[in-house]
Amino acid sequence: MIDEDGGDMTGPEQPDLNQWAFRVRPAIEQFETGWRASYPGTEWSVIASTEGAARQRLQEEAENRRRSGVDPFEGIYRKHLREAIPGVYAMDNALYREVARTSGYDQTLLQTVFEESERRRAAGQRYTLAEYRAEQAT
Repeated sequence: MIDEDGGDMTGPEQPDLNQWAFRVRPAIEQFETGWRASYPGTEWSVIASTEGAARQRLQEEAENRRRSGVDPFEGIYRKHLREAIPGVYAMDNALYREVARTSGYDQTLLQTVFEESERRRAAGQRYTLAEYRAEQAT
């Protein structure tokens, strides 16, 4: 498999994306004649007359790319795990499932845990379900 930068993605050094949960926060900006929306790390964007329409078109474009057989996020996820991309968050998938299930998918709590996971990853520390549970017990 070749990533969006032309690099080989089949080597054993590549992380198993299934062990991670990801969140990508869209970048939305207003300009003179409308709104531009994109996902961090992508080379494509959409333009619309309102912020809401730009968000909607961005989601639709990502879905169109998926339907055509291209995962618009796989390259971003892999790149993010090598070098942090602002607006992209990753956490251990088992941790994500536990926090989501026990919180009723509380998006504020999930974002807090995503941010903590990113902080620790940047510091070279692990933050798995085991670490999370140990901290919750204290």
